[in-house]
Amino acid sequence: MSHHHIKSQGKVIKSTRGHYLVKCADLTLKCGMRGKIAALPQEDPTTIKVGDDVIVEVISDEEGVIQKILPRRSKLSRSVEGKAYQEHIIATNIDQMVIIMSVMQPPFKWGLLDRYLIISEKNKLKSVICLNKIDLAEAEDFQEVKNTYKKLKYDVYFTSAETGYGIQDLASSLRDKVSVLVGHSGVGKSSLLQKIEPNVSVKIAEISEKTRKGKHTTSSVELFPISIGGYIIDTPGIRELGLWDIYRNELRHYFIEFQYFYSECQFNDCLHLNEPGCAVMKAVESGEISSDRYKNYQNIYADLRAAPYELIRRR
Repeated sequence: MSHHHIKSQGKVIKSTRGHYLVKCADLTLKCGMRGKIAALPQEDPTTIKVGDDVIVEVISDEEGVIQKILPRRSKLSRSVEGKAYQEHIIATNIDQMVIIMSVMQPPFKWGLLDRYLIISEKNKLKSVICLNKIDLAEAEDFQEVKNTYKKLKYDVYFTSAETGYGIQDLASSLRDKVSVLVGHSGVGKSSLLQKIEPNVSVKIAEISEKTRKGKHTTSSVELFPISIGGYIIDTPGIRELGLWDIYRNELRHYFIEFQYFYSECQFNDCLHLNEPGCAVMKAVESGEISSDRYKNYQNIYADLRAAPYELIRRR
């Protein structure tokens, strides 16, 4: 049958030097591009990225040509070292960041969880928190953590890849979404994936094995379709991605509970650290803001750099 001039909408799931894999309904097509899009330099933010929804002209069951990029809903980007304000888009149209933490082995790191949430907030993504290896701990020991984040409207799941506990709930939070999975090594990311989507977990394991041997040098991301609908992106570590590009004075915006109080602070540029009349610090004292979250705010603030324009003191 002739496919000529059939237009189809698809999603870019992989990109290699000017060629793209696009998943359209039940076909996965190798695509080049045509015309205006093809002429753009690779660094241009308007070039095709993994995650883009595109209109494709279908040439055969295996090939197509990308004709148009549809508007992006969101993007995960990092800034390019040494290039002011130039961003490098890692992937587009991501719906949520799924943060996988273990409660034991390795021990739960509250500060790390908040760091991931900051990245998620900065990129305007929904966050899903997964506290894995709950079979190694008493769930009630982590109830406070769970409540703290549920109160902030984050989804929180207890899971155990070992016993299968909570796996269904976690899986259903991935359905029909594009999810980026993050978590340090050892937290059980691959065993959770193994339970949710065995064939994807095998592919990801092969890629990371190649990377370990230095064979797979590009830090390219790939979208893996999952059988319940939706896609998973597995990322290298956040630090390697260089996403941790946050200046001190923006940090307060990513602790979402602060926003309910800061209009009452005495100074409108209050950093909520030791300023007189700080409503956020009052809220910490009265228990309206978690003191653990606030401690993480202080620690993370201390780690960050000041923005170049901030070094000239404001007050």
